[in-house]
Amino acid sequence: MKNKPAAFIKASDLTQHILKDIEAGSKIKDWSTKVGVLMKDILLRLKTTDANLFCYLNQRWHCRVLNRAMPRITNIGGAIFTIGLSLIFMLFGRGKLEMVATRGLFALAGSSLLGFVLKRMLMRQRPYLIFPNTYIGGTVFKDYAFPSGHTASVFTLAVNYAIPYPSLTLPLLFIALLVGVSRIYLGHHYPTDILAGSILGTAFAVAIQIH
Repeated sequence: MKNKPAAFIKASDLTQHILKDIEAGSKIKDWSTKVGVLMKDILLRLKTTDANLFCYLNQRWHCRVLNRAMPRITNIGGAIFTIGLSLIFMLFGRGKLEMVATRGLFALAGSSLLGFVLKRMLMRQRPYLIFPNTYIGGTVFKDYAFPSGHTASVFTLAVNYAIPYPSLTLPLLFIALLVGVSRIYLGHHYPTDILAGSILGTAFAVAIQIH
């Protein structure tokens, strides 16, 4: 898309807003109120950066190759692939692989459950419902966005297998990162959804390995 996305927020507008808040904050003697003003500005910066990065990745990267590849890549983080692969390794693997696959299933269940709870608690709408020019691809989900379930699942398995098989670390994390980018490209998640999902999945994978 050559036209500038309407969702992009001008840096000058953001700067003017922040400067006004800082000027107002300098006149406030109460420290708790000053902290509140500062936090408001930080959150505004994060929200603006998040939205602009989403629009850039979703609306500026399009080509026929990616339009065909991204829906396939994103399915790697789906329930059918992640659970199915784990069950195959658990049922037909032997020794170390069977044990790692079993741990992966438990970690996957934990990250998925907590991700579901967080979605219900935070109720963040998906970006395609907010930005009218969003490119939408793949299966359209109507639940909440934060955190990204696909990203949490794929990072859970990537880290789960990377720890006992360190030689696979780079390719596994690269695939997991591609899945996260695909969720933005297809219009289903903001970058912060992806970041949260990657942290969630990694945390459960590490926790199950330590245990």
